[in-house]
Amino acid sequence: MFYNTHIHTFRDIDIPRKFLPLGLVHLLASKPGYHLTAKLMNNLNPFSDNDLLDRYIKFVRIGRLGSQKKIFDNVIRFYPKNTQFVILPMDMAFMGAGKVPRPYIDQLEELWQMKKAYPQMHPFIHIDPRREGVLDLLRKCVEEWDFKGVKLYPPLGYFPYDKRLYPIYEYCENNSLPIIAHCSPYNPVHFKGSKKELYKLLSKSDSPINTKGKSKKKLCSNFTNPYNYRKVLTDFKELNICLAHFGSEYFWKKYLDDPGDVDNWFVIIKDMISKYKNLYTDISFTLNNQDFFPLLKVLFSNEALKQKILFGSDYYMVETKTSERRFVLDLRAFIGENNFSTIATNNPKTFLKI
Repeated sequence: MFYNTHIHTFRDIDIPRKFLPLGLVHLLASKPGYHLTAKLMNNLNPFSDNDLLDRYIKFVRIGRLGSQKKIFDNVIRFYPKNTQFVILPMDMAFMGAGKVPRPYIDQLEELWQMKKAYPQMHPFIHIDPRREGVLDLLRKCVEEWDFKGVKLYPPLGYFPYDKRLYPIYEYCENNSLPIIAHCSPYNPVHFKGSKKELYKLLSKSDSPINTKGKSKKKLCSNFTNPYNYRKVLTDFKELNICLAHFGSEYFWKKYLDDPGDVDNWFVIIKDMISKYKNLYTDISFTLNNQDFFPLLKVLFSNEALKQKILFGSDYYMVETKTSERRFVLDLRAFIGENNFSTIATNNPKTFLKI
């Protein structure tokens, strides 16, 4: 039995209007707008299906399937029948990117209804500390709807050590609920409000931040730096936390060119894993780049580290770079069945406390 510990099934109506550039969310929301834009992009370069805008259209096409069930059905066909999936919703209401068409509770309730028909689903709840009554919402999802963990996405505008999250951590630790936290820099999904608002959010940092001349995307990476979790990991020693994406494709590339860079997030996470027994990472999205396969295989020679790596694909985010089928099959073939079973069966069971 395999586990994919990192997929998404949120819909286009869960995405704020300014989530994608060039007003694409609004334009692609309607059927005529979608077909017109897709046709236009194809005519601009009919010999390529890998251009940035083509990938955005592919992303939105999946989100427009009409239900989370249809999105889930789209991904499970690439896996053996008994594969288990951790589904990570997104609460984007506070990222300063415009209005989200449907209430967040509706996205969560749709997952609950799906879970009744799909026992292989393990839904998590995305927690944003700015949402009023979020602890009660967590309790409802866990105690009434059988949700299995918490998702964090700090680049939307909060730090992991935010004291408003501490009741969440305490509840998770007491109820053996793991946390999966986005941990890669320069992500296009980040706080998109004004710089004035962003500076105010960054002022809550426990260390000085140099904001001069930096873009919002670069500034938002301060929220998700892996070092931000040291206090949380120290204060909650029984709380399993996964720093998703293993530092990111950006830092894996930098490591191959400069393995001695101590500020590389890949290196930082690797070192932190050896220090904190409750810290994990996953390879979602990052390993879409097959250039990294040899490095991953070398990492498996470190038995302690090998036990802390989880398989996840980041569907349907990864569809902007590669296909789900290639991501899974190529990786599995390269690292071999024993290694794949470790990261896709044994480690997820320990992380999820199953």
